Amino acid sequence: MELTSTLSRDLVFEVSQKLAEPQWLQAKRLEAWETFAKLPYPTTRTEEWKYTDITEVPFEELPLELPKGSASKIPQAVQERLAQAQLSGYAVFVGADLVHVELPEELKAQGVIFTSLHQAIAHHSRLVEENLFKAVNWHDLVGTQVNRPENSKIPALNAALFTHGVFLYIPRNVEFSKPIGVFKYLEGGHLSGSRTLIVGDVNSQAVYIEEYISPATVAPSVNTSSTEIILGSGAKVRHAHIQLLGQGFYHFHRQRAHLERDAALNDLVVNMGASISRAEVQSEMLGPGSSSEMLGLYFTTGQEHVDHYTLQHHVADHAYSDVLYKGAAKDQSRTVYAGLIKVEPGAQKTDAYQTNRNLLLSEDARSDSVPQLEIGANDVKCSHGSSTAPVAPEELFYLMSRGLPRHMAQQILVKGHMADVLTRIPIEPLRQYIEQIIEEKVRV
Repeated sequence: MELTSTLSRDLVFEVSQKLAEPQWLQAKRLEAWETFAKLPYPTTRTEEWKYTDITEVPFEELPLELPKGSASKIPQAVQERLAQAQLSGYAVFVGADLVHVELPEELKAQGVIFTSLHQAIAHHSRLVEENLFKAVNWHDLVGTQVNRPENSKIPALNAALFTHGVFLYIPRNVEFSKPIGVFKYLEGGHLSGSRTLIVGDVNSQAVYIEEYISPATVAPSVNTSSTEIILGSGAKVRHAHIQLLGQGFYHFHRQRAHLERDAALNDLVVNMGASISRAEVQSEMLGPGSSSEMLGLYFTTGQEHVDHYTLQHHVADHAYSDVLYKGAAKDQSRTVYAGLIKVEPGAQKTDAYQTNRNLLLSEDARSDSVPQLEIGANDVKCSHGSSTAPVAPEELFYLMSRGLPRHMAQQILVKGHMADVLTRIPIEPLRQYIEQIIEEKVRV
């Protein structure tokens, strides 16, 4: 099912009614719509978007994708991933339709909830209402990265018109280390929107991987996604967002985590697809002893454009954060990274690091890197740095002189460049899969 109406307040009503949503959610959607309607889109004159031009993105020209409600098979590309991913549970979406969800009885018996967001709204309404829009909403004005209203334009669109999503709840003291995986297969030609809500109760532990997959080339398509991670005291979550969408896709992702006392988030973002993609990944250290590891990998080819923004927002004292984003660009592609460590006045004993490294594989590729610090406390350890450089000709020559073809020599250099991120991914099947993607991108 799709709605071809232009974006409007009436469309928001229609979506909410078709999804049989409660009044509180419809009211939230309408509030988000009012924000969307009054704000301009960000432009290259907006500081946080100065390197990314989205004027040609057809936000308001595509039909909105809704669940069809009919049975659909798991796409072959997803079946192949399921065969190698070694998961404890998984869900598969085709467009806005949840076509399969599976969770071991052992985890169900412990109270783990893993289902579609709308099923959770129907059956676990209190949990969802308390946490949905808590971290990512349409007035995201925390930190200097979002101090311009237009930075809320796309999150407001997502909040007003999302059509599907995932809910994961890990009860107090429940732990599992084998990943839960969510695969979202998008066929293109639509405006699509999804939300993910992960709630980890006190001293819980979980691993969650979300992947976006599509055909290699699609009609112009826009996908917006939001991920909210709410971690109680001592909760630990390892999270990954893998974007492998085809050419023709414009992908916009905002993620924010709330970390209470001694909570820990280990996050990985991989962007290796789409014509234009932007990922905003933010951690709020709200409790003493909280920690956030934020890893990023990206590889662009052709005329792809990938833009990352990270925010390490230290609100509480004695908290730790570490950002390590590494990428490579070839052909005429472009990568952008901007990041901010923001330390509030009361966040003494903060320990925060931020590193971005970029490798250029052609003369026409380009990378822009803007690390930033904003320190309000006087007893902290904070550092940031970035580098951008082409492949060293002597290294390439050395490998090729030993009989390696050019693409294999570049594979070795790129994997070596990204090795310190790859080695920090403890999930072996996921690490192998990412290495395989890198090898394929180098060969293109």
